[in-house]
This record gives sequence, C-alpha cells and structure tokens, in this order.
Amino acid sequence: MEQQKVDNDMLQLADVQQEAALFMVEENSDYVEIDYIGQWVDVNNYVTHKEAKERQLQKTTKKYIYSQTGETLESIEQRIAEHIQVDQPRYFSVDVYRNYHGDSGDFNYLARIIEYI
Repeated sequence: MEQQKVDNDMLQLADVQQEAALFMVEENSDYVEIDYIGQWVDVNNYVTHKEAKERQLQKTTKKYIYSQTGETLESIEQRIAEHIQVDQPRYFSVDVYRNYHGDSGDFNYLARIIEYI
C-alpha cells in the first residue's frame, strides 16, 4: 500500500525549468515595457523498475533515506522530492520499506532511490 502511494506521488513530481532572456533597453528608444514571457516545461522522470529494464537504463547511484521514529510517510516523500530536485537525475525509481518500531505503534520507513542514465 505504501509503495503504491509513493509511486503515485512520485509520478506527480514535475521539474519546472524556466527559459529566460535579458534585454537592455536604452532611454529614449522605441521599446515599450512588456511582462516577462517564458517557456515552462514539465518533466517527469520517474520510472518503475520494469520501465527502467524495458528502456535498458543503467543504474548510476543509490541513495537511502531513513525515517526518524514517528516520522510519517509524507515527510519521507518530501525528503525524496528534495533529493530529486537537488540531484536532478535523468531517471529515478523509489522503493519504500517499513518496519514496525517496537511497542510504540509507529513505523520506521526506509526509501531507496535508484538513479539511472
């Protein structure tokens, strides 16, 4: 159940890239002020293990994110998203594991991020 939730949430990630231009305008020219117009591109590079194999992607690195006792699955997902935004892998997959933490009623989570080229 948790793996399916993470899979769905990772598919929602989008890396937004902005293309910009710089204009220098001289005083007393015929230029008029305009609002910035750019191009926004959504990129989703999350793949399942099966898709990675079908595309013959090569594994480059693995990263493990461990939860603290009582940390929620949502906070682990946030940390995964932050890692992806920083590393910006070409493609990635995520495996999530959980372990019941003693008598606390809480789970400990482990997320494995595999990056591909």
